[in-house]
Amino acid sequence: MKIDLNALTVQELADVIEQATALIETKKADALKNAKDEIHKIAADLGLSVEELLGLQGGKAAKKASGVKKPVADKYRNPKDHTQTWTGRGKRPRWLQEILDNGGKLENFLLK
Repeated sequence: MKIDLNALTVQELADVIEQATALIETKKADALKNAKDEIHKIAADLGLSVEELLGLQGGKAAKKASGVKKPVADKYRNPKDHTQTWTGRGKRPRWLQEILDNGGKLENFLLK
């Protein structure tokens, strides 16, 4: 099915867009409802709740043993610019590498 949009007026095009947007929202809502119904059916067939099926605990996703990274505290700071810090993990920042290349010692930049 192909519609000749060139034959439509500006108002007719705006109406088509409005109708299409409404239809898209309706179809998305229907698809979501169908997916939820399917999940509930699968859970019921297995004798589980949806939460058990999806691995949820208390309404929150269960924590995975791996992949959950906590922020690491800064360990080193640039004495000339206190906004520049480094945790000691990963590649050294340029400011620190330049100082070390010029004979500086890493211990001198430890946070206390």
